[in-house]
Amino acid sequence: MGGYRMVSLRGLIVFTICRKACIYNPATRQSLTLPTFKSNLFAQQEPYKHVHYFFGHDPVLDQYKIVCSVMIASSFSEMLFSEFWVFVLEPGGFWKRTEYDAQAHLPTRQGLCINGVIYYLAFNHTRRYHVYCFDVRSEDIRVIQAPHAVPQFCTSFGFIEHGGKPAIFDYSRITETGVSELWVLEVDGGIWSRKSLVLKLCQKHLVDDIDHNKKLIVHGTGENNEVILALTCPCYLLYYDLMKNDVRKVNINRVTTPHVCIKIPASFRVRRESAVVEPAKTSAASKPQSIVDSYTASLEDMTAQGALDG
Repeated sequence: MGGYRMVSLRGLIVFTICRKACIYNPATRQSLTLPTFKSNLFAQQEPYKHVHYFFGHDPVLDQYKIVCSVMIASSFSEMLFSEFWVFVLEPGGFWKRTEYDAQAHLPTRQGLCINGVIYYLAFNHTRRYHVYCFDVRSEDIRVIQAPHAVPQFCTSFGFIEHGGKPAIFDYSRITETGVSELWVLEVDGGIWSRKSLVLKLCQKHLVDDIDHNKKLIVHGTGENNEVILALTCPCYLLYYDLMKNDVRKVNINRVTTPHVCIKIPASFRVRRESAVVEPAKTSAASKPQSIVDSYTASLEDMTAQGALDG
C-alpha cells in the first residue's frame, strides 16, 4: 500500500501518501483515502512545507477525527505559519479549518490519543520541546512545557503512552551507561515525574550493536507497558518492560538482500520461538477487497459493516 507516518488507534490505521491521509482497517481489509483540502500555505513560496496527521477518538460521542497540522518555514528554518484542519470521520464528512492563534510549531513525533485528547511533541520558535494537547471534542489546543532536561535536537527518545499518560522515554545514553530516563506527564498543567532505568548487567550486551550510524527507533508501547524499539541493521526488536526494568530481544531474519530494510505488513506474523518473519497463509476467500473509488460510498459502506468500530 505504500505510505509512511503510520498512526494506529483502536484497530484502525492512518498513514500518509503524497500529503493525503489514508485509513486502513486490518480486520475488514478496507482502505479509504480522504479528500484533499485547500490550504493557502501550500501556495506560499517558502521552501519548507510540513504536513502531519493525527488520529483522535472522542469516547463520549464515539466520534473519530483526523487532525492535520500544516506548517511552512523559511530557508533559515524560521517557522512562519501554522494551520490546523479537522475531518470528522462520518458519511458526508469534510475538512474544516479550526482556529489557532498560537505560534507556529513543527511536530517531531507521532501523536498519542488518550481519553479524548491528542498529545504530540513539537518545536516552536523557542527551539525547545513543548507538548501540544488537542481536545478531540472541543477542538481546543493547549500547550505544556516539556521537561528542560530532555535533550534539545536529540533523536534518541520517544513519545509514548505509559500507564494511560503521555511520557517521554529518553534512551540517548543507554549504550554508553545503560541508563535511560522516563518522564511521565502526571498533571495536564505541566507536572512531570522522572524515573531512571538502569539496564541489568546481564542485558547490557543487547544494546551493543547501537552506535551513531545504527540508531534505535521507538515504535510505541505494548499493552503491558513494554516500549517497542527497532534496529534495522542488524534487524531486531527490543521490548523494554518499564515496570519490571527488563529487556527481551526478538531477531528478525531477513528474506531480502542485507542492504534493504524491509517493511512488515499486517499480513506477516512473527514467530517468537524462532523470531522469523514469514508471510501468513491466506485463503482465496480472504483476499483484500478492492478500493471503492467513490469516497462517500466507501465511508458509508465501512460504517454499515462496522469497519469504523473500535
